[in-house]
Amino acid sequence: MSSFNLVQIVPSLDSGGVERGTVDVANFLAEKKIKNFIITSGGNMIKELNDNYVHVHHLPVSSKNFFSYPSIGRQINKFIQTNNIDLVHVRSRGPAWMINLISKNNIKTISTFHNVYGGNSFIKKIYNKGLSKMDHLIAISDYVKETVIEKYNITNKNILVINRGIDTEYFNKPINNYKKEDFINRHQIDMSKKIILFPARLTRWKGQLEFVDVIKKITTDSILVLFAGDTKNESYTKQLREKMNKNNLNKTFKILGKVNQEEMRLLFDISDLSVSLPLRAEGFGRTISESLYSGTPVIAFNYGGAKNQLEHLSDFFKSTPQDFEKLPNKIDLLLNLSENKKINILQNVKTVIENNFSKENMVNKYLEFYESVKS
Repeated sequence: MSSFNLVQIVPSLDSGGVERGTVDVANFLAEKKIKNFIITSGGNMIKELNDNYVHVHHLPVSSKNFFSYPSIGRQINKFIQTNNIDLVHVRSRGPAWMINLISKNNIKTISTFHNVYGGNSFIKKIYNKGLSKMDHLIAISDYVKETVIEKYNITNKNILVINRGIDTEYFNKPINNYKKEDFINRHQIDMSKKIILFPARLTRWKGQLEFVDVIKKITTDSILVLFAGDTKNESYTKQLREKMNKNNLNKTFKILGKVNQEEMRLLFDISDLSVSLPLRAEGFGRTISESLYSGTPVIAFNYGGAKNQLEHLSDFFKSTPQDFEKLPNKIDLLLNLSENKKINILQNVKTVIENNFSKENMVNKYLEFYESVKS
């Protein structure tokens, strides 16, 4: 029997790194037969949860309306008391403020900083700092820890780093070749071309528009770029399509939209190169480790959480942040590596990821942390 009774609070469980981490921790505790709870507004990933030991409670914790927070906070407080919760782990700013507005008697509060949040207005800074008002703080990378301390002037608390982790066990399983061929045929992917994967939701700061200009400078007949990620940002998706049309690059680029975990793994497997080129530093950037662990070289802007992941790896994978001018040569170099050179630059990748950025490491550290908080 565990020493703690935990609830994680996350706005939704649809997709993304925050949500994946929540589900991974909950299911790991379930494997240990540790009953635990999640409060969320809903989402497709709920079906991935072990429903014998993970209990989901629906509340509108995705609300952006600050005036609704006291009411939602009271509902959370009632749930905490009814279920004898003693550890409350918030994974987003809104839920953090809901918890800040209730009595915290007999509970320990934890927050995870999953990113470095923007906004320079006084109100935005106050809102962002809500996560720092918990009893214990966690950052998903060294970059996030260092930036949060500086940005929010957090000097009186230690922030523990628990790196986000990829599911190395899943990525070590054999590829289903039937499903791979079906995926290729369904999306009409031309396997005779060099395939570049751009795995990110379609939104302005991820850098897809700039990447179109990069590819324009390369001989495009032999290249196919696959954009794989959520297309909920309809205006940006339309803008990207228009740019592709204007430059007569519809045969060079393909927008796949949102893909599931299995499809993303298949994409890493068929791609010759994966890129991560956000216009601002990300807290982690999970697709970098996923791609490299799959044996697919990466080009990533070397800042933020990407820099933490690439620190002990080949310089071939690193690119100067926001310098799109040098990317065509870098892409050409990596797409034309000899097989021996490719093996050489990837040789220590799996060990580095398994030791530092694996899901197994992450969930075990969370369990150890939860136990320590209650000891």
